[in-house]
This record gives sequence, C-alpha cells and structure tokens, in this order.
Amino acid sequence: MYADRTTRALLTLLGVALLAGGTAGILAGADVFGHHLAGRHLTDNPIARCGGDNGVWFWPAAALTGVIAALLALRWLIAVLTPRPRAADITIATDRSAGPTALDPDALTDAVTTEINSYRGVDTSHARVYGSPTDPRLAITVRTDDDADIAAIRHRLESNALAHLRQALGRPDLPITLDITVGNHQTSRVV
Repeated sequence: MYADRTTRALLTLLGVALLAGGTAGILAGADVFGHHLAGRHLTDNPIARCGGDNGVWFWPAAALTGVIAALLALRWLIAVLTPRPRAADITIATDRSAGPTALDPDALTDAVTTEINSYRGVDTSHARVYGSPTDPRLAITVRTDDDADIAAIRHRLESNALAHLRQALGRPDLPITLDITVGNHQTSRVV
C-alpha cells in the first residue's frame, strides 16, 4: 500500500481536528463561551463522570480502543516507510499469436535513465518500476544542476523520455510519478 494521498488526507484531518480543539480551548479559557465554562475543570463534564461511574467496563473499552488505534497507526507507519515492491517482468501487449512479450524492469529503468541523464542540465536520475506485470507504474527522480532551466527540463522529460517510455510499452496512460530536485531542494512533482 503506497500511502501518499492517504497520509496527506489523514494528517490534514488530524491537523484540522487539533486546531479546532485548541481554538475551542483558548476561546473557553477567554470567557467567550461564558464565565461558568472558563472556571470549570477539564474533567468536570458528563463524559468524565460517565467514565468514573462505569469504570468496570469503560476503562477496558478505552484501553482496547487505544490498542486498536495504535495498531492502525503502526500499519500506517509501515505502509509509509516500506518501499514499494519491485515489479516482476512487465508484460507488453503484442500480437497474441506470437505469445506474450516480457520486459525486464531493470532494462526499462536503465534505458529511461540513460536518456534522461543525456539531457543538458540533468545531474543524475533514478527510475523504479513497481506494481504488477500487467499494470506497471514508474517513479522517476531527477536531480538537476543548480543553474538548470527546470521548465525546459520538465517539458523535455514529458515530451521525450516519458512519451518514448509510454510508446515503447504500448501504454499511453502509464502512471508515472516524476520528482525533480535542484541540488537538494525539491521543486516540482508531476503525476
């Protein structure tokens, strides 16, 4: 599971929830919701009293909820930190009477990085194929020189290297993630 979009969405929701809770706490402490609320203790509310009155089942249920949340967080962390699995040989759609044609992912990445590295202004590039043999995906990282024209390099990548790659595989809609970095600073991401 590659979790870029999921990670951004979950972190955005968590940030909004924490911002709302913090804002509500500040407003309550500043008497915006009335003087009676500003002077109360945090645990002086019906939910906290319910936890105290029903401690026999409430705290084990709260502990179970915490364990489930921790396991989900661990699964998310593993998904974010684990590299994408390497693809097996890529199946190229050809004439079925001749049989299937397979392409080694290393040969594909070598060809595309060789072409990209020949571009003026490109320092290094790295390509990685992941996904299934029938539905491959490609991630390309390009590091340019400090004085390179990023717009020109990006245009050349999209119109030449990526177009050649899609044409060679016979997949005009091949998903490619392109990260362009100037020196050590990330500047552009194209999906």
